[in-house]
Amino acid sequence: MEKEIRCYVAELRKQPDSRKIEGRAIPFNVFSPNREGFREQVLPEAVEGVIEQSDIFLRYNHQNDQFLARSNEGKGSLQIEVREDGVWFSFEAGSDNLSNYIVERMDRGELNETSWAFTVEKDKWEKQADGTYNRTIIKFRKLYDFSIVDQSYYGIQDAVKCRSFEDFKEQEARELEEAKQAEIKAAHEALVEKYKDLMVEKSADK
Repeated sequence: MEKEIRCYVAELRKQPDSRKIEGRAIPFNVFSPNREGFREQVLPEAVEGVIEQSDIFLRYNHQNDQFLARSNEGKGSLQIEVREDGVWFSFEAGSDNLSNYIVERMDRGELNETSWAFTVEKDKWEKQADGTYNRTIIKFRKLYDFSIVDQSYYGIQDAVKCRSFEDFKEQEARELEEAKQAEIKAAHEALVEKYKDLMVEKSADK
């Protein structure tokens, strides 16, 4: 399974006069904007048992060398909580350069978005009347990291392709072709039977 990255909900805040930062990384039951021809939502049960088995880093722009906190199988400096509306995280920003940079930019109101990286165990695709598709993520395979992202990085990640979507469209095309061939075969067999009936009638007339 290919790793995917999503960012479509602005949920990030810092408590006043504090270095505690919290955000909603994964929203539940909320469709994303249409991207690459599809929208998607995450069901609450998608994270059941996954967080406890994942080593999740909190990063800046998903950069491996820029992480702020960590939750390894549910333990560590990154606190993760599953709420009714999604998966939330919180942490106390340290005194390192990256943490100071994040705190300063949040105090200036320049950072307010989050993102997450994941692979999918199970999903469902449905074609809509307007020709677009809806994807429902039923179960994650693994969560890799949550990230605080800036607007420029958000724009890049919003164009990430979804291999599952390509597979679904290929399968849909195969099924349409099979249905077309079955229809042609059925029409051919009907013509053959009609021809046989006509031949029988002609033989009877003689």
